[in-house]
Amino acid sequence: MNSDDDFAISPQVLAAVVRIATHRIPFRNRYRLEEVLRFCNVILNAPGCKIVNPAVAHWGIFCELCQATGAHGNLVPDAWFAALAIEHGCEWITHDRDYARFPGLRWRPPF
Repeated sequence: MNSDDDFAISPQVLAAVVRIATHRIPFRNRYRLEEVLRFCNVILNAPGCKIVNPAVAHWGIFCELCQATGAHGNLVPDAWFAALAIEHGCEWITHDRDYARFPGLRWRPPF
């Protein structure tokens, strides 16, 4: 967000941020809903922010990725996001090395 490059964000990712950050189990002192929503709005209003949603090719890409990796359980949402990135020609930024499994996905760690 601090560069001149455009970046894409999925509303599903922001919804997951809200879910996780306001949950008391991973965070002893969970974040207040208002704080998390404000954080998400900062991201959405940043210069260069583009919102991406599943489009026409998404379901087919998702099915191919699931079949290619034998996705089940927790890998299924990863396949969903990988398909979203592939469909929109985006590079997926994550620390989660599971994304290396998805053929055709460009991904890297954030730093």
